[in-house]
Amino acid sequence: MSLIVIELFGIVIALLLCVFVSAAWYLHQQHQKYDHLPGPPRDRFLGYGLEAQTDSKHWILQRMHLEQWFKPHFIRQFASEFNEFADQFIEQLEARADGMTEIHTLSLFNKMTMHLLNKVAFNVDLGPLSGESHPFTMNMKTALKGFEAMTSNPLIAINPFKWRYRQEVRDALNFVRQGAKQQILDRKLAKSKGDYIPHDLLEYIMELKGQETSANTLSFMIYLLGQNPECYKKLQREVDENVGAVSVITLNEVEKLTYLDMVLKETLRLYPVGKLTARETSKEYCLGGYQLPPGTDMIVSFYATSRIEQNIRKATEFLPERYDVGNSEKFSKYAATPFSAGPHTCIGRKFAEIEIKVMIAKIMQIFDFELVPGQSSELEGSSTLQMKSGVKCFFRQRKME
Repeated sequence: MSLIVIELFGIVIALLLCVFVSAAWYLHQQHQKYDHLPGPPRDRFLGYGLEAQTDSKHWILQRMHLEQWFKPHFIRQFASEFNEFADQFIEQLEARADGMTEIHTLSLFNKMTMHLLNKVAFNVDLGPLSGESHPFTMNMKTALKGFEAMTSNPLIAINPFKWRYRQEVRDALNFVRQGAKQQILDRKLAKSKGDYIPHDLLEYIMELKGQETSANTLSFMIYLLGQNPECYKKLQREVDENVGAVSVITLNEVEKLTYLDMVLKETLRLYPVGKLTARETSKEYCLGGYQLPPGTDMIVSFYATSRIEQNIRKATEFLPERYDVGNSEKFSKYAATPFSAGPHTCIGRKFAEIEIKVMIAKIMQIFDFELVPGQSSELEGSSTLQMKSGVKCFFRQRKME
């Protein structure tokens, strides 16, 4: 009897959910039907930023404005900050680099990149890397996880059993947005008083009126170097020859590390920053013998295109030398597009590349490391690629000969 009651209860819940989903879908369709009519804007989870903007004219203006800040000559002025946070990270490793303590590299990289980005872009100090996580960091993490959950399972937005989680995400988003609003108000007040104003990203945005990915790439690079000792030693030799024991690595020195550049490109080919991108056809188009009508939703997997033999020889192997300018192997530049391509290419690409190269050069300069045996190489199923294990390593101080 109890089993029958449970089954009936399950059927009722399923029917209620079907009705709820149908009603939500109907309302969504009605909203779209009358979107052309004037009226107050409806709240959007992602807002109207660069990633969520659907108006092409507004997107182009936003993109043009922000691109100025991410140009190489502008980023060069932050070389001291890159080194400062790299040194803080090294101090964290030194305290545990006994060759026996497991170090969760992804967790440390996440914290370091979050602190660096806030300092460089918004002149906000989140405290020492050795301290407790800042409330901003915790709320940003919750907000990003919420975005991943919404992306992988849109029904979470209407699931009655997830209302508490949705509220947590909303609270985290409000915390981040209110914090950003307060930063802008504080900056305006400082300007009105004639105080010193750093020429950071926040100031640039105000003049125009208008982390996680780096951490994941760093951990993937550590993982691949740990699995490929020949590449590991080759990179270490290059760092020794071009950087030596200098405490501040300049961007000129970074540019001499050609093999490091190859290692980064090959890491991003195997583990791209974003797994995929989505587009909608604006007109009828023939692709691979298939006729696609206007309005067709298309998804391109960067992870898939860069790992098939049709595009790249020995596609699943880690071979940084394939990016050597003297290498005879040639493949299309669209075979591996970890930062996307065309006008929608990642705006922060150069910033991320310099950040990653300085950090890896510092690590190779001071430490030897090896992967903790037996850890899983399984990938996390989220909007960005990351290793489920977090890439655990044993670090130890290098014995310089």
